Amino acid sequence: MKVAELNHPNSRDVKAVHSRKSHFSPPTKWLLWPSIIYICAVTQVPFLMTLYYSVQNWNIMRPDKGIVFAGVSNFIDIIGSAEFWLVLKNTFVLTIVSLCLCMLLGLGLALLLNRNFYGKGIARTLIIAPFFIMPAVSGIVWKAMILNPNFGFSAYLFQLFGGQSPDWLGRYPLETIMCLLIWQWTPFFMLVLLAGLQSVSQELLEASHLDGATRLQQFANVVIPHLLRYIEVAALLGLISIMQAFGEIYVTTSGGPGYASTNLTFYLYRLGFQNWDIGKASALGVIIVILTTILMMMLFKFLRRRFGGELS
Repeated sequence: MKVAELNHPNSRDVKAVHSRKSHFSPPTKWLLWPSIIYICAVTQVPFLMTLYYSVQNWNIMRPDKGIVFAGVSNFIDIIGSAEFWLVLKNTFVLTIVSLCLCMLLGLGLALLLNRNFYGKGIARTLIIAPFFIMPAVSGIVWKAMILNPNFGFSAYLFQLFGGQSPDWLGRYPLETIMCLLIWQWTPFFMLVLLAGLQSVSQELLEASHLDGATRLQQFANVVIPHLLRYIEVAALLGLISIMQAFGEIYVTTSGGPGYASTNLTFYLYRLGFQNWDIGKASALGVIIVILTTILMMMLFKFLRRRFGGELS
């Protein structure tokens, strides 16, 4: 009996051991609650308020009408307007073209900088510099110092060859905004892809070289598969940031002429802070969230299908 009692401790001892373990174990669940509450307060509460106002008819300039329930009429009015489809087309073209060119240019710059040469640190710093400039500041610099048809840098270059600089922001507003976004976001893509290139296994490259693979074959079969996750991260963050471009448009073209350079984000600003139509602006915000989610899902589906499901 005594041997059995020694081999099988009683329940009180087991409970005491468990209580001591729980007493000294870190309170993981309690530490998570502040971050969960903060995330909900910052993201979900504003979105729920946007959903609420999207079904209301509320114009700040008409306080006599008050806030009246409108159902889905705000969504119908926005989708039924001609300018919405023009703005949607501008957003799609601006986002897709800028994203593709940023990816290609970023990969090219990353390949150039992924080698040892004199002044590599200075070259990297100069290439990264546009990414750290505020969007409004970069827009002002491009508008006043580079693209101004009278005293900008482009006017100086055209005068050297006896020509007249065109009004870039007036004649080619969307293309100019696109160039500005590519100039600003290419360094970000270069940073992400350069980090991926520097983590490529040199042993794997040497093994492929010994097997007779050329530089192009190494790049296609070794480097690109390794960069897939980095491409996915860069595409995700770049898609969200480029699609939400606002400062560059605000200080350069203000969405004009007409709606020629207006994207969905600036269109929301026009509805909410120029027309003071909070109901329609909130409805457009909900539409933007839905379209962004759909576009992200399509992008990931394309990447996974294009690269044989190696992304996860």
